[in-house]
Amino acid sequence: MKKTPESQASDTSHNPLISHGADSQNGWEDRLQAIKARLRKAGDLPGATVDQQVSLLEQLSAFELGRFLLENRGLNAYWTHQLVTYRQGAEPAGSLSPLEVRIFEKLPAVLATRERFGIFRQQLQTLLKPGLALASIPCGLMGELLLLDYDGQSDITLTGIDLDQEALNGALALAKEHGLADRLSLRCEDAWISGPEGEFDVLASNGLNIYEPDNARVKALYRSFFNALKPGGTLVASFLTPPPALSEESPWNLTEVDHESLALQHLMFVRIIEAKWSAFRTHGQTMAQLEEAGFVDIRFINDRARMFPTVVAQKPMR
Repeated sequence: MKKTPESQASDTSHNPLISHGADSQNGWEDRLQAIKARLRKAGDLPGATVDQQVSLLEQLSAFELGRFLLENRGLNAYWTHQLVTYRQGAEPAGSLSPLEVRIFEKLPAVLATRERFGIFRQQLQTLLKPGLALASIPCGLMGELLLLDYDGQSDITLTGIDLDQEALNGALALAKEHGLADRLSLRCEDAWISGPEGEFDVLASNGLNIYEPDNARVKALYRSFFNALKPGGTLVASFLTPPPALSEESPWNLTEVDHESLALQHLMFVRIIEAKWSAFRTHGQTMAQLEEAGFVDIRFINDRARMFPTVVAQKPMR
């Protein structure tokens, strides 16, 4: 696994990104001590004493992904790409700590995210035809588009839009790696601010709505996507569904979930990291938001655990 540049390890002040960015301007050690103090004040949990929680915190702080999550409480483009493209057995033996292996190979949310990435690529691949204009907003490293097979697909253009310049730099590097730089256009823009109307045939979007708790803002985001699409264009998006503990309407299929790993995930992401990706929505809520934005022919494709569904929606021809 490639190591992330130091410039991606933490963010500076006045960061407009909602997905990641260090919450404190204090040093790393101060941040670590503040989390320990918070855990000790909160006390024991069923199945996890304070000492066990602090031990898990210290294990997280020993590797790069763990430190990034502790500092930023979210994932950037680099780490999202690492999670979705990870292949079991591809890393040299002993290069990952036992906790890293559990994160990459066992956590239900990570497995759902990786499965969602595969579903995106399947859906996008079937939509390809010569002359299309494709976009990813926010694009991250843009793997869902840059890793597709464009053999025989002439004149397809690719546009990546993101507020994170590091993400745009990474997308350009990945495009060059796959011989697609000549098709690629990158723009540092806010996803909520519509560009030219009717610009794209296909728009892919993952990972922004899960950080936005304001439903009005999410509907505005979908409306921005609607405006950016040409008549008859297709949106491929995703959303996080609520766990059973938070909603009676939770669609989670717990028979597909390793419960020990789910408990670890909750302890790590909710208790220790206090992850920002906690804007959960049901299929019904997402359907209503997309319909209000103007989309039709909305269909859902679930991952096995029904944690991170994909949704495909159309802009009407007229």
